[in-house]
Amino acid sequence: MKIIRIPVVGLFIAVVVFMYSFLNLYAQTSPKEKSAETEQATVEVARQTKSSPKPDLVKMADFYLRDGKLVFGKLLSDEKNKITIEQLDENKIVVSTFSKKEIDARTLHTKNMPEFQYYIELAEYFSGRTWDFRDDPDDFIQALRCYEQARQSLAETYDPNSEKITEVDKRIKRLQQDRDLWIKEVSSRAELKKLEFEAEGEKRIKELEKKVNAANQQIDKNMADLKNDYQKLEKSISDTDKDISQRLAILSERVDIDRRLIESIIYHHHWRWYPPYHIVVPEKPDSNQ
Repeated sequence: MKIIRIPVVGLFIAVVVFMYSFLNLYAQTSPKEKSAETEQATVEVARQTKSSPKPDLVKMADFYLRDGKLVFGKLLSDEKNKITIEQLDENKIVVSTFSKKEIDARTLHTKNMPEFQYYIELAEYFSGRTWDFRDDPDDFIQALRCYEQARQSLAETYDPNSEKITEVDKRIKRLQQDRDLWIKEVSSRAELKKLEFEAEGEKRIKELEKKVNAANQQIDKNMADLKNDYQKLEKSISDTDKDISQRLAILSERVDIDRRLIESIIYHHHWRWYPPYHIVVPEKPDSNQ
């Protein structure tokens, strides 16, 4: 029996010693491994957080007015009685307020959009309006400003070396180069216009000289005709005046003759019907009677 127990006890002691040594070894290495695992997990979480940031959002709205006009843009405020929208108006960004009574409420839709995307779309709109030689300087300025705002919005949530920021920087650089080319082309165009104007100016001056000469000739002819007509009119008036004077003289002479004739008739008529008055002296009575 003793021969059998000794090996069992020894084996038990050996197992106990092995377990104790293993536990000591685990107790020495566990904190370091645990710290490394924790650090790795933290880096992984930070990496995931950086790779998927949450950008700022803007609320977009679109609706129809009761007169059928479509309105869309950035929703600035939605109050009980009115809605305020930031919208495009040709080459400007304007803020407009609409009464709820003007809006067809059934057509009102809203959605969220990343702020940087909103400014990128505005920049593309304004850059697309360039090269029509109408308000181009303002369109370039608006486009560059919107790209800068998009970059600023991205910088608040993304790493400075992120692909999105790099892409916006490329667009800004391309647009600046495009603007420099536009300035060069406009300068060249202005020079060509100047040369064209000078060449055209000489041609127009010659044409104008011809027209002026023709006009002067026509004026001289008109003046000659007018002078001739005036002389004819003056002669006609003189002849008419002479004729009238002669007629008046004849008429005056006839009037005098008629007046004398009438006076003669009246005189003879008076003495014929009314003889001279005679005074009759009565005779004295005869005294012998």
